[in-house]
Amino acid sequence: MNLPSIWRRLRIRTKIILPFVLLFSVIIFGMLALTIFLFDRKYDQQFSAETQQWLETIQHTQYIEEPEKVKQAYHCEVIVFGGDDTLNGSTLVDLPDPEWSALGKYFALSQVRTKLNQQNTPVIGNVRLAGRPYKVVYAKQSLNRIYCLMRPMGRVAQAKRQTLQITAVIAFIGLLLVVLISTLIGRNLTRPIDQLVQFTHRVASGDLEHQCDIIGIDEVGQLTAAFNQMTQDLRRSRKERLQAERLTTAGQLSAAFAHEIRNPLSSIKMLTQMMVGKMAESTAKQSLTRVLDEIERIEVIVSGLMNFARPTELNRINANLNAIAESVLKLMEVNLKHHQISIVTHFDASLAHIQVDTDKMKQILMNLILNAIQSMPEGGELTITTQGFSDQIRLQVEDTGIGIPVETIDRIFDPFFTTKPTGTGLGLPTSRRLVEQHQGLIVVDSVEGQGTTVIVELPRHSNNNSG
Repeated sequence: MNLPSIWRRLRIRTKIILPFVLLFSVIIFGMLALTIFLFDRKYDQQFSAETQQWLETIQHTQYIEEPEKVKQAYHCEVIVFGGDDTLNGSTLVDLPDPEWSALGKYFALSQVRTKLNQQNTPVIGNVRLAGRPYKVVYAKQSLNRIYCLMRPMGRVAQAKRQTLQITAVIAFIGLLLVVLISTLIGRNLTRPIDQLVQFTHRVASGDLEHQCDIIGIDEVGQLTAAFNQMTQDLRRSRKERLQAERLTTAGQLSAAFAHEIRNPLSSIKMLTQMMVGKMAESTAKQSLTRVLDEIERIEVIVSGLMNFARPTELNRINANLNAIAESVLKLMEVNLKHHQISIVTHFDASLAHIQVDTDKMKQILMNLILNAIQSMPEGGELTITTQGFSDQIRLQVEDTGIGIPVETIDRIFDPFFTTKPTGTGLGLPTSRRLVEQHQGLIVVDSVEGQGTTVIVELPRHSNNNSG
């Protein structure tokens, strides 16, 4: 598995955090190495210069001939080599025998002599004896002797270790802070993405009823808003498709049902009418009369089924919605008074004329008023409102009835769904179909125990060929 494939498999959060951590790790450890290097170099230069000044002071005070005094005064060691590199004197006392025998090798005397002959100034170097580091200043003396002033570097090494430890701790803390801050930044950046991914999984599983929370107004927020809109469109499309399938199925069933009932029903009605015409007044004749009334009611239901199964095309004319509403209310006035329902109207006097099928609009309004009457068995108030807007005309029917339960309001437009003992469940589906034929929209809002409001919105300008 190569690096690009591994990178593609990483989560976005890891892709955000990893470059930060790597970059700051390089910076931190690079600064650590540079700090140690500069500290070592600067301290070594200072230490060497100071040791060389000590040698000059020793030479001027004639301490150079008294090594033990030099050791006591400066806490340094002194070694003197003869012209033949043999040991002439030393303040060291605890060297192992192998190191005593190889002092010339440790001090690289041949190279030191060459440098002293070339520059005639002290030579500075480093020597480790008995496991202890020393800064050595070599000075040329008479008889080709070499005077070595050895200053212990234990404290310098300890200071280096402390500096290294402190710098390492600071670097480690800095790296932890980088990881922590990068993680917080990555989590903050990827939280909306993770939430959106989880939401897409819910949508993929078929859950279109919820919306993803929008966090911020950045690109991820815009993507979330677009996805929410897509989810709404999918939900609306699915509902429309299901509704269309239900309407198609209901229409087919209605057509078949009406066709099978209509012919025998007509024969029964005709025979019953003949029998009623030949009979004298009696209890039997009254019973047959009631049978005819029921047959006529069934015929109304069958006609409704036929109309629902085969909707007719619209016959649009230029009409005023106020006039249509007034004519329907006048027709329903007796029925409304019988049910002790008062009428309140709020008609927009400036309402413009629109192209509608007046008969179909009357049918829609009558269906809505009949539903309102049935929802107010103890009487109430019916409010009819019309409003004109720049792009649409609104008709609103509001009652103070029993309302629609929350668990059933989503099914009120389903064919044959009804909560009324004598209802057919075709009034609202038919009204919705007629409104949609007018390129309009019908919306129902209801609060159980308070009433129902039905809003019909029709476009001011529509395609006259629709329907």
